[in-house]
Amino acid sequence: MRAIPILLLAGAVACSSDPTGSNTAPIAAATISADIANVSADATAEDIDVMAGMDGLTGTITFAAALLPPDGPRGPGNVNGCGFGGGRFTCPRNRANGLDIDRVVAFFDAGGAAQEGYDAATTARIEIDMTLSGNVTRGPWSAAIMRHRELVITGLEGTETARTVNGTGEEEHTRSRHSENGGPARQYDLEGTVIWTDVVIPVRAEGTAPWPLSGTTTRVYTVTRSTETGPVTTTRTVVITFDGTVSPPATVNGEPFTINLAQRRGQRR
Repeated sequence: MRAIPILLLAGAVACSSDPTGSNTAPIAAATISADIANVSADATAEDIDVMAGMDGLTGTITFAAALLPPDGPRGPGNVNGCGFGGGRFTCPRNRANGLDIDRVVAFFDAGGAAQEGYDAATTARIEIDMTLSGNVTRGPWSAAIMRHRELVITGLEGTETARTVNGTGEEEHTRSRHSENGGPARQYDLEGTVIWTDVVIPVRAEGTAPWPLSGTTTRVYTVTRSTETGPVTTTRTVVITFDGTVSPPATVNGEPFTINLAQRRGQRR
């Protein structure tokens, strides 16, 4: 994957071993871990926004455009702008939370047979190939984002209160996070991969929080930074263990953090 420069501006420059703000000066390992915790929190919250809307009924960004009509199955064709062919829907670009979303969706019944649309009673599994990209500003963060996900959602057949998500992905970012006083930046080149393992997402309903009930997500980031003596590369592995709350526990290279999914921030414990 091609690395894209990532800018992370410290809200507290004192945490860095870079007293001048020069991008080539050393940065403390703890500061890099804190920066990567924030990157992971933002990416995870974005994914959960997508997953929380997977109800198939109310204009979601994933598969509502491919609903079966009330009178039964339909043949292949173009459905609400999503072209159907080869057992998969390729939908036009959508937009949510400041990002462009491209998706290819496939539906399967409990026996594994491909379906020509989503059916709330019989669809048991959905496969989604999705790319999210664009420029966003969220609080102190501004970012150019490219995230690719291949997700498998199971547990949908009939009436259910939760779905299970497994999948993998990769991401590249150009990102800038500004300090309140407009202070200097820390600049990184960043590449990342992600694995979603048995993540249980509650079905969206009034009074139901969207936060995953269980499961884990593991992100591995390769961070390369230029210094006066040449590039320095380090790796950070972020593991989030979901527990149904807005602030699940996490580790960054084994160090304990808490991830606030609503604020899209990581905090060292």
